[in-house]
Amino acid sequence: MSLRKLIILACLVILPSVASAKENPRIYTIQKGDTLWGISQRFITDPLYWPNLWANNPFIRNPHLVYPGQKVALYDGRLELLPEYQQQIEEESVAAIVQPKEELPVPEEVLTFKAYGDINSFISTEALENAGRIVDTVDDRIMMTQGDEVFIQMADNTAEVGSEYSIFSVGKMITHPQTNEKIGYQVTWRGQTQLTAAHDQVYSGTITRAVGEITRGTILLAIAEQQTTIVLQCAQQPLDGYIIAAHPEKLTFAQHDICYIDKGSDDGLTVGNMLTIVRPRNASDLALQDRNIILPDTLLGRAVVIKTDRSVAAALILKSSEPIHRGDLIYTEMN
Repeated sequence: MSLRKLIILACLVILPSVASAKENPRIYTIQKGDTLWGISQRFITDPLYWPNLWANNPFIRNPHLVYPGQKVALYDGRLELLPEYQQQIEEESVAAIVQPKEELPVPEEVLTFKAYGDINSFISTEALENAGRIVDTVDDRIMMTQGDEVFIQMADNTAEVGSEYSIFSVGKMITHPQTNEKIGYQVTWRGQTQLTAAHDQVYSGTITRAVGEITRGTILLAIAEQQTTIVLQCAQQPLDGYIIAAHPEKLTFAQHDICYIDKGSDDGLTVGNMLTIVRPRNASDLALQDRNIILPDTLLGRAVVIKTDRSVAAALILKSSEPIHRGDLIYTEMN
């Protein structure tokens, strides 16, 4: 028998079993208190899978829209949320592992997820003006490292002897992609220092950790405990803005990247708000010959706010359909 015939025969043997497995998943009915996080952890022992579960189900624009009575198809190593029009069909062809107890097409409980990443690569102009700075050393050295003694200028209302602060070097200036107004700077974490004494105009400090070059002019910020458990919540008002920055070494952004937007707590944005990322779609020259046509925006992805300052916020991109750039538009999800 030829090799080609053997391959065809193998495919005929294997494909029916694969198709059968795909067409006959187990069905789980969502109960009150279930979350995408918990479902992912329970059935595929991977709580970090839920963003993929959401991303692979395009009919769900907002993960709040998961309610008791909704069905989840359980395949080998992956899950699928069933649209309502599919649920009756699936129930007729497969055995459910949990039967629905009640019909409650209302979102129940809160959804949470874990967020990790560098949320300290951008600083607003306002925050930079209020930051402390390393101004000198005790021995006139140019570069500083762990164990070195330094002198620091800090506002008395933000300085506390005995406390540790993060050290950042200031990089490229960031301007607004539309107005060209200066809005902040890229920053890179360089280590930590501890204030040891207060003097008339400066504080003494010891560098307790160094991961890069530390020079005069590097800034000090309070060590903020990162909020890794994020409670998803709908925005209280419609907001739209722009992506203004991301990690200094990235020109385009995608799923799991952190970006910064030009809206913050003063605008009503809060941690957990869902964002949609879009890009205006330009009509072709042929389309514009007869009339001025406005085409729908190109949907690029979804993100969630994980940190807010007064005028800016950091957001984690949960899913993306194509590369995202500085200057792309964002708007809040209201439902």
